[in-house]
Amino acid sequence: MHCIIRFYFKFYIQRIFLSLPGLKQMKGLSMEYNKFIELLKTELMKVCAEGVKLKIDTVRKNNDISYDVITLNRADECITPVIYIRQFYDNYCNGEDIGDIVQQIVNLDIENRNLPELDVSDIFDYYNVKDKVIIKLINRSQNEKMLKTLPFKEYLDFAVVFCILFEDNNNNRATSLVSNDLLDKWEITTEELFEQAMTNMKFICPAELKSMNETMVELLLNDDNVDDDTRSDILKHLEEDDTNYPMYVLTNTKKMYGAATFLYEEELRSFAEKFGDFYIIPSSIHELILIPESISTSEQEMVDMVKEVNDNQVEPEEVLSYNVYKYYADTGCVGIINKIKNIPPSVLKY
Repeated sequence: MHCIIRFYFKFYIQRIFLSLPGLKQMKGLSMEYNKFIELLKTELMKVCAEGVKLKIDTVRKNNDISYDVITLNRADECITPVIYIRQFYDNYCNGEDIGDIVQQIVNLDIENRNLPELDVSDIFDYYNVKDKVIIKLINRSQNEKMLKTLPFKEYLDFAVVFCILFEDNNNNRATSLVSNDLLDKWEITTEELFEQAMTNMKFICPAELKSMNETMVELLLNDDNVDDDTRSDILKHLEEDDTNYPMYVLTNTKKMYGAATFLYEEELRSFAEKFGDFYIIPSSIHELILIPESISTSEQEMVDMVKEVNDNQVEPEEVLSYNVYKYYADTGCVGIINKIKNIPPSVLKY
């Protein structure tokens, strides 16, 4: 049974996280990378229209991860597309011509500018945006620097932070973290913001619970990189084992920041009513894996698997935690394995 669980777990993680947005962090940028940046700037300026200002900047993401980006700024624009550099450096190292890379960047900039513009004009008026505020669960210790600038609430080893979600009718989305400065302008408390965000989550990001098999079938059917024979073999395997090894993926209907379902007390209680005590695996900031205690592997093996997957498969900015959690059906509490303190979600005062 243990090898089947490992198969499900690792196959799922590999399939879902290799397609996540974001790029692996570069460690110790070499002189070759810096030379590439200068070459890229030089070649881009040759094809940029008059009045365009090229800027190389660094953006800081979740878990204190930084990426270099390019922006092609025009004087009459308030919002400029951001283009990540690392993917183009990797392509250059693999032999791609710098001229082709420059053309790709120009095309990407044009494509992004043609997307419908999201309305962010009301961001400073709380009553105009309060129904767009959602929550995001991040690792507290890995984001200490960023959390100095944000309102947040503590839960287990997480920080509950807040985002404004902007969407249009074409399903284009953008989010903006709520800062301490913005909260001051809104003249509300963190507690009031949390209560509003949790109310919004029920409507904007309702929970979605699917079996691991359902999730993997969806991934397989939509993955053009899997050949027909492999797809058929795996689907047959899943069909045979669906009832014997119940594992579930908990996220939200938008598949974005779905780990916030950690705080969906009703959904966790409902799952426990069916399966009893269960483990919660922090797949990423976007989803959780629920494993009933009755079919789980050993706790240490689960911890080892989480570490292996986080280190080798999950993009650094998407990592949620290296811990494994347990939900106790009799008390409605969630605890970190090998930690004494168990905390019910309701302590956050819904």
